[in-house]
Amino acid sequence: MSGPVLALNAADFWFDWEIDTWPLLMALLVGLSCGLLGTVFLVRRTALLGDAVSHSVLPGIAGGLLLAGYLVKQEDGHVFGTSTTMLFILGGALLAALASTMLIEALHRYSRIKPDTALGAVFPAFFAAGVILIRIVARNAHFDEDCVFYGSLEVIGEGSQVLPTLLCCILVVLFFLGFYKEILLTSFDRQLSRTLGLPTGRINLLLVSLLALAVVVAFEAVGAILVIALLIIPPATAQLLSYRFDRVLLLAAFFGLSAAFLGSWMTILLETVGFETARAPTVAVVAGLQFLLALTFGPEQGLLVQGLRKKTLESRILEENLLGAVYRLRGRSPAKTVALEDAAARLGYPPAKLSSALRRCISRSELTVDNAAISLTPRGEEKVAEIIRGHRLWESYMIHEMGAAADHVHDAADQIEHHLQPGLVKELERLLGNPDVDPHGSQIP
Repeated sequence: MSGPVLALNAADFWFDWEIDTWPLLMALLVGLSCGLLGTVFLVRRTALLGDAVSHSVLPGIAGGLLLAGYLVKQEDGHVFGTSTTMLFILGGALLAALASTMLIEALHRYSRIKPDTALGAVFPAFFAAGVILIRIVARNAHFDEDCVFYGSLEVIGEGSQVLPTLLCCILVVLFFLGFYKEILLTSFDRQLSRTLGLPTGRINLLLVSLLALAVVVAFEAVGAILVIALLIIPPATAQLLSYRFDRVLLLAAFFGLSAAFLGSWMTILLETVGFETARAPTVAVVAGLQFLLALTFGPEQGLLVQGLRKKTLESRILEENLLGAVYRLRGRSPAKTVALEDAAARLGYPPAKLSSALRRCISRSELTVDNAAISLTPRGEEKVAEIIRGHRLWESYMIHEMGAAADHVHDAADQIEHHLQPGLVKELERLLGNPDVDPHGSQIP
């Protein structure tokens, strides 16, 4: 008897197909649409345009209800009432979104106002007007303001409510499939796209229209405020994992979908343990957690990787400085040894700080130690010669090609010598005519 009971409980715990199918599908469609569109606007450095649009739809929502001219009955299961009313709401919201984006573009194009200033001027005005109208509507209709601001995934129970979002998602996907090259060029090089004769204006208009449509159809699922999380966070997460636009698009779509799925599943999980929560905020929280994970553990731009690279670079610079100190202290006599204290004093470090660098140099057979006396090995001689050569060539370049004063180049060369690649050193040799001495008269190894 225990086996079937456990299986039934497990099924209820994971998913209830009758209750959760349509809300989950709605969340997935919103996550996919917002992930794709948000990537383009993030690349164009206009990510907050989605924020402006999500706030600007409020007057349209209220206007749509007013034009519908009806009172939502208490027995209606859906907060926005009939499908006819929803058409009025969607139409009004879409018009408001397009009006706000066109006004922002017009302010930027035909005045001296910068894009961020235009955003800051337009969307608070639209949002304030929307709040006033929403409160007026709420007095005369059974209208839940929280659903407008924070979404109502929980009350979505039939396919007709998902249909507008599905159509919007299909349009977004088809647009990216059909105009990928145009989107790529207009996003990264508008001047080149104009030179090639691409319809940049129409592409931008279509993008803005799709953004407005996506925000409008998404507000029912995640609200007019939380939609910004799905427009910005999945693309931002994707950018932490790749530099290629096509991969960023795919990753943003993946993170939008996964945030929607995992957020919905977490809501179900929390409900099973008696903790009631809304699905839309949970989806946004999951998206934020994905961003934090990518920010921390990303293979290229993650904080851990960057910290490791910084520590590795600092260790390498310390080792190279130690080799250089030994080279300069021993002078022209290769047989001369150097004490660790003398090398530390020349570098301005306590001897203890150089101990680990000394051990690493010894392990790579670059230094040897005999009775506390340090000497360079042939391998160490070769490496330090490369470092000194790069240093003195860079000094010569700054003096001869950049016009820098001879007494102002040492510190800069001291910093750059650790970052000069062999190819750049060869290019410096070519530009300077393969010099044997630097401007100070020192021999270039």
